[in-house]
Amino acid sequence: MIEEVLNDIRKAEEKVDGMLKDANAEGKQIVLQAEAEAEKQRKLTVSGCKEDQKKAVANAEKQAADKREVILKKGQEEANRLIEDKHAEIEAQSDKIVEMLLAKYEQK
Repeated sequence: MIEEVLNDIRKAEEKVDGMLKDANAEGKQIVLQAEAEAEKQRKLTVSGCKEDQKKAVANAEKQAADKREVILKKGQEEANRLIEDKHAEIEAQSDKIVEMLLAKYEQK
């Protein structure tokens, strides 16, 4: 009878050892799967961030190009206005010179 109890205890201990080994193996498998999933999520996040960065850069470049066009157009308008102003000044000065020459030769 004592031997039967001891055998039952040994069998129970062996069963518990087997259950512990199975639980450890299952735990390791769960950890490996979790690590693989975490790595997959990390790669997806990095990829998404890179795409977001590309879109942000493209958007910034477009905005810069649009602003550049506005600035260049404004600068060209200002340059044209200055050219017209200077052209008017040159005309006025030319007219004065012609008048002075005519006046000088009319007196003689």
